[in-house]
Amino acid sequence: MRRERGALLLLPLVFLAAELLLRYHGLPYWLWFNLDPSYLYLIGGLNILQHAPPAQFQHPGVPTQLVVAAAAWFTPAADRLKDAETILARASDAMLVFDAAMLWLMGRCIRRRADTLLPALFAQLAPFVTMLTLKHGIEVEPEPLLLGAVALLVATMVEDAVMPRTASLLGMAFAVAFGAACKITFAPLGLAPLIAMRGGGRRVAYIVLVAILFALWMVPEIPNLAPMAAWFAALAKGSGAYGHGPQTVVAWAAYPHHFAKLFFARPLFLAAFALGVVALILGRRDTPGARLLLALLTAQLVQIALVAKHPSGHYILPALELAGPVLGLAWFVATESGRVSPRLAGRIGAVALAVIVIAQAIAFAGQDAEMRRRAAAAQSIDLARDLPHCAHVYDFMASAPSAAWFYNDSYSGQRYAAQLKALMPPNDYFAEPWRGPIANWDGVVPAATLAQRYPCIALRSAEPNAVDDLAKQFGTRFANAARCRAGNEEILVAGADCPAVKP
Repeated sequence: MRRERGALLLLPLVFLAAELLLRYHGLPYWLWFNLDPSYLYLIGGLNILQHAPPAQFQHPGVPTQLVVAAAAWFTPAADRLKDAETILARASDAMLVFDAAMLWLMGRCIRRRADTLLPALFAQLAPFVTMLTLKHGIEVEPEPLLLGAVALLVATMVEDAVMPRTASLLGMAFAVAFGAACKITFAPLGLAPLIAMRGGGRRVAYIVLVAILFALWMVPEIPNLAPMAAWFAALAKGSGAYGHGPQTVVAWAAYPHHFAKLFFARPLFLAAFALGVVALILGRRDTPGARLLLALLTAQLVQIALVAKHPSGHYILPALELAGPVLGLAWFVATESGRVSPRLAGRIGAVALAVIVIAQAIAFAGQDAEMRRRAAAAQSIDLARDLPHCAHVYDFMASAPSAAWFYNDSYSGQRYAAQLKALMPPNDYFAEPWRGPIANWDGVVPAATLAQRYPCIALRSAEPNAVDDLAKQFGTRFANAARCRAGNEEILVAGADCPAVKP
């Protein structure tokens, strides 16, 4: 028994170590591939501490911003803007520890109720089904918390299937409300308890509890309710991305392709889903395990069907992460049916578990190497360090602390512009697509003014061709510009040479 308890800790701790390693190699958060949305959620958390509405309501993202607010609370108010990276790292620590704890809880519940270890270990593979989970797990955004919500939902569903109690009902409702408050695309997973549980009265109580708990999570967003309602209404009606396109709800001609693209893109998810279907066919009908398996498979399908309207792989992370519990339940249901001997099932399961762990370890090594390369390349040229006397013009996707702050502060109402102006380099300028002209913390600054004020000008962006479009505002000033690269970012320099790339 002691050995099994240790085994249940192994995968959650491996998950935690893997995320911390990726984060160590992928930070700081102001790098171009991290700044959106981590800094936006940072601003939301700071707003909450000042009793102002959160900065983000489109997901809605409330729990993430509350975690940031809690992390920032331990930093003196005068230092919060200066200590942005520390606050974000603390928030990330809290979310990752929460995820690891929920993975352990899920494994413990499955082990106790199934009376065998292997399905619990399969379930704890949830964060390793796709590298998207680990990649997004280092950010301060809803996705890390969604993993914990998935694990808590499965744990409480397993408890409720064996011994229905008020505690398990509350746990399921909390997991669904929490997940949906993080990201509304989690909501389809709320169907799973309705399918798995018995009794109309419990189903009604569950629905009421979810509604109440979700409303409580939304309390900080009360000042944003009008724009939030308008945003989600447009999202529902529009057939294109983020509510754009014809108001036909779905682009029916492209929808089947989008659904197939999401469903068939990841072999491990597809294999788990197929094994789940086979187990349902082979297994005994109407057992708690079979009902749970059917509930999770249905939730996966419905979530993918919802996201296929605006197909993006990270929007279906909850469905992908359910593949771990589905594998565990499929193994349990198939074994419980008596069609496969327990000894043979155990051997096949152990081999499958080992193969998945080895394959995903190789994939992790590749992901970690990519994070190292991207972070090192982005920091190989630092305009503030390498061209201190030039004007620095950052496109909205460019690596610099001031660019991360300006992009997200500008997007969320410029609440901190005056304070940030005193902290950031005075020769930093910015180009945001929703603002148009080049600007600094005080407002628009004409390109001609920069050309007269500075002996050299550097333009930086991770967006293709963005620096060339910016250069057009300066007339002939960039006719003989030096063109440099910092990984994915392109830099144009007028009046100076490219800085030497630093390792």
